[in-house]
Amino acid sequence: MLGPLQDGGWLHSDMPPAEGRKLRSGICGMGFSLLPPNLRAPRISTIGDHTLETLRMRNGISPFSRVRVAGSVLAMLVAAQACGTDTSEEAAEAEAEGAEQAHDEGGQAWSYAGDTGPDRWGGLDPDFAPCEAGAEQSPIDLTGAEAMAGGTLEVRWQASEAQVVDNGHTIQVDVPAGSTISLDGREFSLVQFHFHLPSEHSVEGAASPMEAHFVHAADGGDLAVIGVFMEVGEAHATIDDIWAQAPEPGALPARLDRIDPDAFLPAGRDRFRYPGSLTTPPCSEVVSWVVLTDPITVSQEQVEAFRARHPMNARPVQPLGERTIELQR
Repeated sequence: MLGPLQDGGWLHSDMPPAEGRKLRSGICGMGFSLLPPNLRAPRISTIGDHTLETLRMRNGISPFSRVRVAGSVLAMLVAAQACGTDTSEEAAEAEAEGAEQAHDEGGQAWSYAGDTGPDRWGGLDPDFAPCEAGAEQSPIDLTGAEAMAGGTLEVRWQASEAQVVDNGHTIQVDVPAGSTISLDGREFSLVQFHFHLPSEHSVEGAASPMEAHFVHAADGGDLAVIGVFMEVGEAHATIDDIWAQAPEPGALPARLDRIDPDAFLPAGRDRFRYPGSLTTPPCSEVVSWVVLTDPITVSQEQVEAFRARHPMNARPVQPLGERTIELQR
């Protein structure tokens, strides 16, 4: 993922995973680390829908340097050393952007099938241990939700330019700063959104053809992800734009002159809420999940266009365990 935006760009870089691990401690990439001066860069963060590697910059740094980082706090401390920004906020964006983004060159490989598929993720890398050992993993089957009063969701997304990339695991749209949500009074910033086929969450055992995930980061290291089910029906104009501009897997990102995330919101705001994890390695359990009950529609042709790139990119549902699913209206 590479290339600057006028109001917030992206740097994508290469570092061997072992080197990244030497630079941090803690669990699931959430510990603390120190970086040598030659790795300092302003406002770096990592997130995505697939593996701690996208470096986000919003201070105008050239995008053509590559340093792969395998940890959210690595990004946090780079920012702290270089420009004194709020390290907890950087950690949150780091976890948001990198944790769900594909390794494409030299990182620990994982996939959705075979020897590197979901049932093997926990053994592929020590950082992926929560994928196997975690008690609050995602996605889940949204069954037996309890109606709850209270709980607020305010969505304040903005139309802006953006970048689209195919990271090998999904099509992802990276957005500049400015779009936020308020969840129970706490603010989270939208960093990126991406797509899964079929849906990762199910409702009463039934999956949808696709699901969109909108990944937000908060000061303090927590994430909030809004899931939107996508059913077959009328074509979605914004999907046409994204699919048309999406580069080939592994290629440099393409520019989207204008993208409005609000186009992906259904009219209703009824939602399932539960505590969970990233749905890709390292499966960190730092996510407040908000899955809207109402779907949006896409055409069958749009579904098939995505399937041609990614025939299946959904983690199987995980045990609910001791968690409660809330239904908020």
